[in-house]
Amino acid sequence: MTDLNTLKARGIIAQKQEGYFALRFLSNAGYFTAEEMMNLTEVARKYGNGELGLTSRLTLEIPYIKAEQLEEVLAFCEEKNLKIGGGGTSVRAILTCKGTVCKHGLADTNRITRAMDKQFFGRLLPGKFKISVLGCPNSYGKAQGNDLAFLAVREVKLDEEACIHCKKCVKVCPDGAFEIGESTLALRDEKCSRCGKCMPVCPVDALRSDNIEFLVFLGGRLGRKARLATPCKCKIQAEEINAVTEKVLAFYSEHAGSKERFAEVIERIGLETVEQAIFG
Repeated sequence: MTDLNTLKARGIIAQKQEGYFALRFLSNAGYFTAEEMMNLTEVARKYGNGELGLTSRLTLEIPYIKAEQLEEVLAFCEEKNLKIGGGGTSVRAILTCKGTVCKHGLADTNRITRAMDKQFFGRLLPGKFKISVLGCPNSYGKAQGNDLAFLAVREVKLDEEACIHCKKCVKVCPDGAFEIGESTLALRDEKCSRCGKCMPVCPVDALRSDNIEFLVFLGGRLGRKARLATPCKCKIQAEEINAVTEKVLAFYSEHAGSKERFAEVIERIGLETVEQAIFG
């Protein structure tokens, strides 16, 4: 049998129970079709213990596959076009949120993630590399825990001349970003998370936005040696995401040691140096 590390890289993960494996199945930006779910259920019932487990990266694992049945299971999965993978020193399954359908979503996260998945998933690197694409500031915490993350924000501007000082925006703002005077209202950029929740409640369209941008987070990592990433100074457009990702992966490949995470590279080299290399 192929060695366990090679199997793990293929999404075939040895359990602590000797002679058993868990298979990791890849979703399409967090979604499985109804037909795929029926076929996955058949795998779990016929070859596993009847259970299907969800992972934090929107994949699905079926445990208790016997070693002697692996070839038969893999043949069934190939026949049904079920994709297995997401391990080893490579780009892991790209994480996203429900921004495409969520009322708070500022971007079509499914479309962006699926395009990225085709270009980057499984690319071999010095260590594992986790990427996420997130649709609004509600997912700020998720962005901070990935090697590379893109988070959509709305550029909000207040037309103070048009404002009638009804203060409806003040009531819905989760950041306390509005400063109230006796007859004035001001928007403080340094407090604004750019979620855009204030815009729909303004009765005179004094709050405007012409642009959806993406914050870029570098070098986040969870686990024993956690490092929470903060946004880079530079914001980018949706069409720049893949190009920036290519630059980040190239930098990481050039500077990382074996199994060294991107967070460690940044701590060793310095965030300012890394940002300069990527954004110029």
